[in-house]
Amino acid sequence: MKKYINKYFEKNPVVIFFPFLILYSIIILKFNNNTLQGDEGRYYEFAQNILNGFYSPAAPDINLWSGPGYPLFLVPFIWLELPLIVIKLSNAILQYFSVVFLFLAINKYVSRKYALVFTFSWALYYVSYQELYSMLTEPLTSFLSSLILFLLTKKNNLNDVKILLPTLTALVIGFLALTKIIFGYVLLVMLIIYLISLLSRNNRRENRFGALIIFGALLINIPYLIYTYNLTGKIFYWGNSGGSSLYWMSTPVEGEFGEWNNDTFTANCGHDLKIPCNSTLIALNHQNNMDRVSQLPIIEQDDEWKRIALNNIINHPLKYIRNCISNFSRLFFGIPNSYFYQREQTIWRILPNSIILTLLFFSLVITLANFKSINFEVKFIVVLTIIYLLLSLLVSAYPRQLYVVIPLLFFWFAYIFKRSILFNLKLKT
Repeated sequence: MKKYINKYFEKNPVVIFFPFLILYSIIILKFNNNTLQGDEGRYYEFAQNILNGFYSPAAPDINLWSGPGYPLFLVPFIWLELPLIVIKLSNAILQYFSVVFLFLAINKYVSRKYALVFTFSWALYYVSYQELYSMLTEPLTSFLSSLILFLLTKKNNLNDVKILLPTLTALVIGFLALTKIIFGYVLLVMLIIYLISLLSRNNRRENRFGALIIFGALLINIPYLIYTYNLTGKIFYWGNSGGSSLYWMSTPVEGEFGEWNNDTFTANCGHDLKIPCNSTLIALNHQNNMDRVSQLPIIEQDDEWKRIALNNIINHPLKYIRNCISNFSRLFFGIPNSYFYQREQTIWRILPNSIILTLLFFSLVITLANFKSINFEVKFIVVLTIIYLLLSLLVSAYPRQLYVVIPLLFFWFAYIFKRSILFNLKLKT
C-alpha cells in the first residue's frame, strides 16, 4: 500500500508541480503592492459595474476598453469584499494549474521525460512572473490557454461524451475571447478558414469539428456583442481600444517604432526613475492629433484613430511594414521603443525568448511540410496561435501579449520535436 501511494504521488502532476504554487505565492507576497496601479483600477471598476447591473457607462461616456472576461472573474472576490492580496494570490493558483494542464496535454503525445522538460520550461519562464503580482489578465489567460489544450487533447478518450467536450472547449475559448478581445477577431478569421476548408473534400470531419468549436465560442460572445451593438451600433465590436493601438502602430514618423502610448504620452515613463520621460519628444508629433481626437465622443475617437491609421498605412506602407518588424521584436524582446533609453531588464528576455523564437521557426517549417499528417487538435492550436501572433503584429504589441500563448507554443514544440527529423519524421519535398 505504501509503495502504491508513493508511486501515485511521484507521478501525479498536481504533486510534482506543487512547489511552483509555493514559488508563485512567495513572488506575489514579496512584490505585491496593496494599491491599484495602472490597468488594475480599470478591471476593478468594470467588476464593480457588473455588480451594479451594467458594464459600460451609457453614451457619451462609453468605456469598452477591455473585455468583460477578467472583470467577471473578479466579481466573486469583490462581492465578498476580499482584500486585494487574496485576488492577487489567485494568480498563483491560475499559473500553477496552467502548468498542470500543460503537462497533461503534452504527455499524451510525448514521453513523460519530454513532457516534463517542456512543462518545466513554462513553469520556470521567469519573464511571465512580472505579471503574477498584479491584478492583470495574463495569469487567467495563460490558465485558459492550457485548459484549452487539456480539453482538446482529451477528445479521443471521451468518445462517450461527444457533446460535452466540444461544448466545454468552445466555452473556454469563448471566455478567452472575452478576456483578451483580440481573440474575438482570431475566432472570426478561424471560422472563415474552416468554412472555406469545408468546401474541399479533404478532412471534412476535422474541419466540421473545428468550425463547430469556433462557432460555439463565438456564441458565447453573442450576449456581449449584442450589448456592445446596442451601445455603439457596431457589429462584432469587442472593444474600443483597437483604434488607438492601430494609430500608434501606423506612425509615419522616422525614429518612432509603433509602440502604444496614452493621451499624456507617459506610457513608458516612471518604470525607472533614472530614465528621463520621453513624453515631450512624442508630443511634438502627436499632440495636435491628440487634442483634436480627444474632443470627440469615445466611440468616435476609436473611429477617428482608425481613419488616421489607415491613411498613414496607405501613404506610408513601407514605414508600417518596418513598424510591424519592430513590433515583432517588441513582442519577443521588448525593444525597440521610441526615444527611450534601454533598460537592463531587456537582457533577461533575450535568452528564453531567443530559444522560443528559434523553436517557433523550426516547428513552423516542420508543420507546413507535414500539415496533413498532423493531429487535428495540434493543427487547431497551430492555426489559433499563428493567427493570434499575426494579428498582434498589426497593432502595438508587448511581451505580455506573448506570455499568454507560451503554453500553446510549448505544446506545439513538444509535439513537433518528438516527431521531427531527429525522430524520423521526414520533410516532404
